[in-house]
Amino acid sequence: MKLLLKSLIPLVLGTSALACPHYDAAVAAVNTADLATATTVYDQIMVEPSCDDALRGWMATFLARESFAIGMDETLTPDARRAAYDAALGYEPHWRTYAALGRLAWDGQDYTAAAAGLQLAINALVDGPQEHEATPDEIAEVYQLAAAAVALSDAVVPMPTMRSGEEGGLFATSIRGYEVTEVPLPITFTYGTDDFDPSGEAYAQMLADHLVMFAPEAIALTGHTDPIGSDAFNQGLSELRAAALADFLRAAGYQGDITVAGLGRTQLPAVPPGIVEGSEEHHRIARRVTFAED
Repeated sequence: MKLLLKSLIPLVLGTSALACPHYDAAVAAVNTADLATATTVYDQIMVEPSCDDALRGWMATFLARESFAIGMDETLTPDARRAAYDAALGYEPHWRTYAALGRLAWDGQDYTAAAAGLQLAINALVDGPQEHEATPDEIAEVYQLAAAAVALSDAVVPMPTMRSGEEGGLFATSIRGYEVTEVPLPITFTYGTDDFDPSGEAYAQMLADHLVMFAPEAIALTGHTDPIGSDAFNQGLSELRAAALADFLRAAGYQGDITVAGLGRTQLPAVPPGIVEGSEEHHRIARRVTFAED
């Protein structure tokens, strides 16, 4: 793969790049798509004072794209693909690479790793360069798969922090114009009750910390259940669980207004790739409480 012809490179990098003693080797490696040589030359450029940041960035972009392409090769083992994606991120943090790592983990049913990678993709969409383009459909796909992975993870998955210091991941509700109307959290309960289970309490506390810090004036909580049981039972249970979360948030220090509702089993989530509709995994994703700033 040739990113730039040699004759065009000075126009992009500026004449100061020519002072770098590794310039010709860098150009040759890129123009011949010689990844091994380019990697060695990049390491030399990084420690050579006369090589400027424009040349380093140009080489890093090449190495990131080549490594990403290797990771996309489905004939390789998952470990080899993961190593290639990790290498790509070492050169250029890109939302597509984080998302690809998350999807690779998802396909391997490592939902904890999938949730981590996909939420980092969300953060990179918010914080990363705008030239790393993404369509609204791509953003929605990453967000929805991240929410499903968080729900399916056997471990509590934290929301990664963005450069601003704010919590990102699922708590990032405005992503390049894509607006998240409701944040789905796996705030789960002991079977048939409105008592948090340990995982549910951890996510409830996570939400409480977020709300206390940012203090929105009002929020809406909506409880959802899986489809097991009658409509009446699930409707009542979803309302009780949303109310239990509201009580928890108030006790934790959130002082805004809280509107509570329950929708029972009437709004089952879409089935993510690789998940069987009506399976236990699908039901785990369905058992959630959503919140929105009101």
